[in-house]
Amino acid sequence: MDLLREWADWKASEPPFVLESDQGVLGQARNDRVVTIRSWRDAFRAADFCEPQDHRLHLGLLPKPFLGDLRRASIYVLLLNPGVGPHDYYGEYEVAKFRRALLANLRQEFELGSPPFLFLDPQYSWHGGFGWWNGKLAGVIAALAYTWAVPFAEARTRLARELASIELVAYNSPSFRDGGRWIQRLQSVALAQTFVHDTVLPKVRSGKAIVIAARRAEAWNLPNHRAIIRYSPQEARAAHLSPKSRGGSEILRHLGRRV
Repeated sequence: MDLLREWADWKASEPPFVLESDQGVLGQARNDRVVTIRSWRDAFRAADFCEPQDHRLHLGLLPKPFLGDLRRASIYVLLLNPGVGPHDYYGEYEVAKFRRALLANLRQEFELGSPPFLFLDPQYSWHGGFGWWNGKLAGVIAALAYTWAVPFAEARTRLARELASIELVAYNSPSFRDGGRWIQRLQSVALAQTFVHDTVLPKVRSGKAIVIAARRAEAWNLPNHRAIIRYSPQEARAAHLSPKSRGGSEILRHLGRRV
């Protein structure tokens, strides 16, 4: 099975939003490991809304196995799983354009003139995903703006054309804990790992791409290569992508060579 084809063919009909090949695992999961909230009203009225110790997978939110144009990207950031904030339920249930953009990303269909990496698109700057990525990459974007002699916003858009992220676990959780052994059991995890090995690594070996394994690097089983950065558990806690971090400096090196 192919990662992009499986998610492009998946239909988000109604919650819980689960890839068909993951249904056997997540459909039998205990209530303390998954939760399905079906509206923004139900989310903000929940007794445990924004509870910091919530480790459940939130299956009322759309899965986010990847972001960006995975076929054309040259910078791949490998992560663990998407987070959850109040903006997620509000955006997905109350902002139709945002929800359409998330689904279009799964089909790898991108709005003409907009950055393919959704969370570097300023029109969604109200969402926490933009805050996280823009914050992580602000120093790199500023350095690129100086190098390319362009405004900050243009440098961000140019970076967004090169950037893709892939999550090991596609399902959202406020704080991830692998209590259900999701990494070993979910077929979607195997799809992500196979895509990296079969599609991304050949691009790395040919000098066309770099990989930054910023979270749970050992689970990706990556080979040694100068263009593959594997964060240690200590580095992964913050997953810095600043110019002085190993990942951020590799982005600057890579894009400097492509100018």
